[in-house]
Amino acid sequence: MTLRRKIVIAALALLAIGAVCWFAIGDFRSLVYLALRGAYFSAHATPPRCKQRAAEFQAKVDHIRRDAKNALKIGTKKNDIVRFFASQNIPLIFDQIGQDHEATGTLYFKGLAECENFACGDDSALIGVRVNVDIDGTVASEPVVIGMLTNCM
Repeated sequence: MTLRRKIVIAALALLAIGAVCWFAIGDFRSLVYLALRGAYFSAHATPPRCKQRAAEFQAKVDHIRRDAKNALKIGTKKNDIVRFFASQNIPLIFDQIGQDHEATGTLYFKGLAECENFACGDDSALIGVRVNVDIDGTVASEPVVIGMLTNCM
């Protein structure tokens, strides 16, 4: 085999490896991230206070979701929407986005320094409530309630 042929084969092999890496890099990054995250959590146990706080946060999200479903049924008037948001201590904003109208509110929770970790920084979070309304402020669709950490990678 001539030197020229060996160089061509090596170049094609490198090109093929590069193409595989190019298309697989997203999967590779996620695998590295999961491996690092798993290694971090195996060496750094989550403090009990942080687990308790996460459970309390999830319970709060579930409570607001349940109350929103019961209080913000289709046809509920604007005064009742205002009353619901006030009862949950959620600041209320009525917005118009294009031709759609909605009532929204967000609760923010500051994280604890002791709960800071590699995957999500501190455990800062938010609970968002959104419901579509008509031009008069009457509920037009089911409410949407989300709870999420805000510092995660």
